[in-house]
Amino acid sequence: MNASVLEERAGPPVAMALAWLALLTCACWAWLAFQGAQPEPVPARLSGPSLHGPPPAPLRSGQLLLVFAMWTALYVALLLPAAVGAVAAVDRIARRRSLLGSGLTPWLFALGCLLAWTGFAAIVTLLHWTLHDAGMLDATLAVRHPAATGLVLVAAGAWQWTSSKHACLQYCRAPFPALLAGWGRGRLDALWQGAEHARTVLGCYWLIVLLPLAGGPGNPAMVAAVGFLLLAELRLRDSTLAACLAGLGMVAWGTRLLFP
Repeated sequence: MNASVLEERAGPPVAMALAWLALLTCACWAWLAFQGAQPEPVPARLSGPSLHGPPPAPLRSGQLLLVFAMWTALYVALLLPAAVGAVAAVDRIARRRSLLGSGLTPWLFALGCLLAWTGFAAIVTLLHWTLHDAGMLDATLAVRHPAATGLVLVAAGAWQWTSSKHACLQYCRAPFPALLAGWGRGRLDALWQGAEHARTVLGCYWLIVLLPLAGGPGNPAMVAAVGFLLLAELRLRDSTLAACLAGLGMVAWGTRLLFP
């Protein structure tokens, strides 16, 4: 069993290569969608200068769909590495138990993950829509007020120290025992297990992946920092220490934004 867990955590090289290819594709898709989602600027009136500029044009339905596609692609790209090991574990379990349609089982599991993350992207899209129409986003789709980013950073940093975060992180690093214990016999059980796995991954990273909403999805430094942190927590030997150190950094950065 220990060998199986270690093997599952490492992941097959082919699956990892495909995961990184999908990650790159999703990142490009997110960037292109971000470019197309920007509303055309409204010219300012000559009379009556405004300190905050002209009000933003409300998002049209086509632009809203592009924003939804952007967030979906971005979250799939960021969270995909946390699902690769679980998909490989599901495939191994199905083949060992010689289940009917075992080749379809990992695909159903992956589909469950995608559906859960798409639902989370829909919620973030509604938040984005509300902030945009309220005039709280700048040209890069970042929140205009640095204090908002500071609050998210402090909250995310504090979450890094909680026992719930550490429990979810340990599951994301080695999901094989939990998947084996909760394995069902029905074909659609893999779909629900995938959604449950995605929910646990979001429970581990939900505040961290909200940082691009505050800092702007078009900010490559912000997106790269979030992606690097997720990978570091998944791959470093002492993940708890890495999470706590990252939490300290986020609290310090957020405090500086709150009290410049």
